[in-house]
Amino acid sequence: MYKHIRPLEEVDTPDLVALMNAVYPDQPVTQEELRHSERTWDYSRYTRLWFVAEDEAGRLLGWGELRHSPWAFHPHRYSMRLGVAPQFRRRGIGTALYERLLAELRRRDAELVRCTVQESRQEGVAFLLKRGFREVDRTWESRLDVRSFDFAPFAEAYARVAAQGITITTLAAELVRDPAALRRVYDLDCACGLDAPSLDPPTFRPFELWAQDEIEKPGALPEAWFLAKDGNQFVGISSLQRAPALPEVLWVNFTGVRRECRGRGIAMALKLESIRYARAHGYREIRTENNARNRSMLRINEALGFRKQPAWVTFEKTLAL
Repeated sequence: MYKHIRPLEEVDTPDLVALMNAVYPDQPVTQEELRHSERTWDYSRYTRLWFVAEDEAGRLLGWGELRHSPWAFHPHRYSMRLGVAPQFRRRGIGTALYERLLAELRRRDAELVRCTVQESRQEGVAFLLKRGFREVDRTWESRLDVRSFDFAPFAEAYARVAAQGITITTLAAELVRDPAALRRVYDLDCACGLDAPSLDPPTFRPFELWAQDEIEKPGALPEAWFLAKDGNQFVGISSLQRAPALPEVLWVNFTGVRRECRGRGIAMALKLESIRYARAHGYREIRTENNARNRSMLRINEALGFRKQPAWVTFEKTLAL
């Protein structure tokens, strides 16, 4: 049985990573990734709290995280994550962590908290429903087998965008030509993000924090950030990143097209370029996540052959009276 719950310490990082990977073996993280996430978190703007449950021997049995969402910031709305080592479940550890996080939420006058769990994890779903959470959103993780992908049915995609004067380049190439291009890519990212489905109005990190988090993080691949240009204007983006703990896997970081340029085949051309990159560099699989309400991007992924995995369901609990 656990001894107590305490705040996370930096020395806990190796054990926390091992615990997280035991809970989510299909989405492993590395110590480098976790440390980078902590280094680049803007604690002056956003809350982020970690707690761990440990036993008499100092073993970590579970963890809990509470944080704001920088991409949709509201001072009284929080996201929560909980995890307990599989061999120590059903012993009250998750409940104890949850109650600690709930006490923090009340102390901070939170109005609501959200927690996301994969629908296939019925124990986690039941845990939240029992405590008054309700489903408010869904996100699909989808995967593409790069090695078996057939480019032939999409032969006209490049010709379609080229006929409109659209060219495809990369962030790495653009930075060689113009080191200031990164600011323009940031502006594109923000413009496209305005229309991404969100439970709260979108907000954007300052440029410097965005660059630290996106370009300097472990797994960043500037040569696999594909950009569509109309003349000298960036109009679309589809960026890939490595999964450091899964050497044969790439994740789609973000795909978007400026509102006024949609419906012209730009997103499809960008996605095809990313698949071509993955094939050329020996990757086995591309993974992506799309909100269930983002039907336009889901249709593109379905056409390309991405296969849906069990959905990640966001649950919400109202705290304010």
